[in-house]
Amino acid sequence: MYISLLHSFVVGRDRSALTVGAAPALHSPAVVSAGWAWRAEHPDSRAETIPRYAEPRPATRPIMRSLSFLLLVAAPAVLLGCDERDDVTSPSTGTARVRVVHVSPTASALGVSRTDAPLATALTYGAVSPATGYGASPAGPGILRVTDAGGATVFNAQIPLLRDTAQTIVLLGNPGAAFAAGSARTFQPVALKDTAAAPAAGAWLRLVHAADSVAATAGAATSGVDIYIYPQGGARPTAAPAAGTAIRIINASYRAVTAYLPLTTPGAYTVEVFVTAAVPATATPLIATTVTLANLSKATVVARRALAGATTAPLNAFGLVLLPE
Repeated sequence: MYISLLHSFVVGRDRSALTVGAAPALHSPAVVSAGWAWRAEHPDSRAETIPRYAEPRPATRPIMRSLSFLLLVAAPAVLLGCDERDDVTSPSTGTARVRVVHVSPTASALGVSRTDAPLATALTYGAVSPATGYGASPAGPGILRVTDAGGATVFNAQIPLLRDTAQTIVLLGNPGAAFAAGSARTFQPVALKDTAAAPAAGAWLRLVHAADSVAATAGAATSGVDIYIYPQGGARPTAAPAAGTAIRIINASYRAVTAYLPLTTPGAYTVEVFVTAAVPATATPLIATTVTLANLSKATVVARRALAGATTAPLNAFGLVLLPE
């Protein structure tokens, strides 16, 4: 089953429930707040910073359940892979499916266009365009242009898209001169390919760490996070769990993207995210909630930081943006 509906929901530290699957509840957009935004990908998929593109391949190796994240997208124009079988150079190879997620914490509402055709208009922080499913854009090369609320250009560069393929563009980092050019925290969209494959059983989750700080302060230093996802009512894993039973990720870096991580049994799972090096038994998590995974479902979860200057929930705290596929 291929799920292409965006499900938004607001949760706090009280373990409010989330649902991933083909249930009617998936039809209403929402944002998860007071927590961490993470995103899901296939075991061998790759992410890439625009203007280049990442092309994932099917899984060919087992997935480690206890990982120290590599910084997969650490600087502009890092090419992590492109499948030569896909033609991304011809502008007449058909249509790509694309959606845009705004998680740039100091940006205003953004306008996004490609080849002069709008992909998003006045896209607010934490929102996705389109709200459900994907929009269409010509496959092959094309200029991606991002403008702020005043019409000033924030980003203008080439981004090729693959034909007949679903892709998610994540707008992250800080525009303007707050950070030096080349810093990982400058504004830099990242393009990711959403897998066409589906789990044979259970669910897949892909996690994206797009929160450039674990603090609510705009200038705070970046920090890694530790993530635990395990069956509701079960014990938090203290070591690498058996494949498919739980997820334990240690020190996920800013801009890190995981593979699509399998959980072979559908149902309710506890999700906890801590600042790296915190002791889970005594520390307060950035988020502690429950996600319910439908059988044969898959999703990308993007972690976002609190919006600079926001004083009310959900944008004044860390959050999760869940993107069912």
